[in-house]
Amino acid sequence: MKKIILVLIPLLVLTGLYAVEFDISGQNRARAAIYNNAAEVDGGHIDNRFNIGFDSQFHQNLSFRVAAEIGDIIWGNGGGAIGTDVAFDIKELNFNYNIESIDANIIVGQQYWMDKMGLVMDDTFSGIMLQKQFGDAIDAEFAWMKVKEGPRNLKDDHDVFMAHAKMDMEMPIGMYLFFGNYEDVDASNLTFMPYLSMEMGPAGFDATAFIDMQMQNDDTEMGFGGAIKAKMDLDMLELGADLLLATENGLSTVSPWYQNGLYIYGIGKYHDGLNLYWNTPYEGNADMFMSAVGSLRAPVSEKIALFGALGFLTDTGLEMNAGMEYELIPDLLNMAAYGAYGMHDDETNNYILGTSMNIEF
Repeated sequence: MKKIILVLIPLLVLTGLYAVEFDISGQNRARAAIYNNAAEVDGGHIDNRFNIGFDSQFHQNLSFRVAAEIGDIIWGNGGGAIGTDVAFDIKELNFNYNIESIDANIIVGQQYWMDKMGLVMDDTFSGIMLQKQFGDAIDAEFAWMKVKEGPRNLKDDHDVFMAHAKMDMEMPIGMYLFFGNYEDVDASNLTFMPYLSMEMGPAGFDATAFIDMQMQNDDTEMGFGGAIKAKMDLDMLELGADLLLATENGLSTVSPWYQNGLYIYGIGKYHDGLNLYWNTPYEGNADMFMSAVGSLRAPVSEKIALFGALGFLTDTGLEMNAGMEYELIPDLLNMAAYGAYGMHDDETNNYILGTSMNIEF
């Protein structure tokens, strides 16, 4: 804990002394769950995590951001104390400079980025990003991501180069282009990933497709696929659908976090650490992969809503889940309780009962 304080105090002091403008944001999340594992052995745990970010505006053309994360802290490891084995990470540490001559922003350092669905990446990275608007309708991003730095005198690094353009229209469309270079295994990938969004009254959907060329030595493999997230708001009932398809070889990723709304066979909103069988199954897959999930949400009052989902994954199984959301303090404190049951193709049955409390500021 002393190390945490020694890091945070100087950051706060420096930020407060020199910042023209100063903003703080963060999250404090606690969650508990009982469940069984893939061998049907019962267990459970409680954990919590704290994130905090500081944004400082030093100059109209220069801002600075630092963000830290403490946890996940498993309760009972070391009593009530936060031991030295608890993760404490500086997740973001960057400056954002506006280049007036070309009307663009350059962000240098550790920064957060995700593609539209988190298929390739939803995480922080070390690198450089250039953001530029062309006209009134086109927003573009260009980034170099240093994914892995091996021994500094060896050519064994992993770098990813990304370009992204989005046209802001009535039906927004865009395209991602990724080139990944793995020097340690003499491999690379080239990914094209177009997407579009559409709103039609109470209905809307987001669709993403991908073509992924995977090259190693003299061999080239191809992966194809896509994802669709659809929704319909019927006032008293909100319906949703999530479909993800990937052919053999699938999609090359960096640090993905695709949420399909399941807890045993995927990643759900209120607990992302309990999935037993989701290990980015659309990357390097030997066969056709599909995840199909239908969901609903029914507001009971201004503060309470019920939700549920039913999903199927190829070569995995079927999951059903349901729960309740409760907004204790609007836009600040909310909690949820949920349960999930999964029936695996190998006849293993899994369950989860959990709750989550979350403060966002």
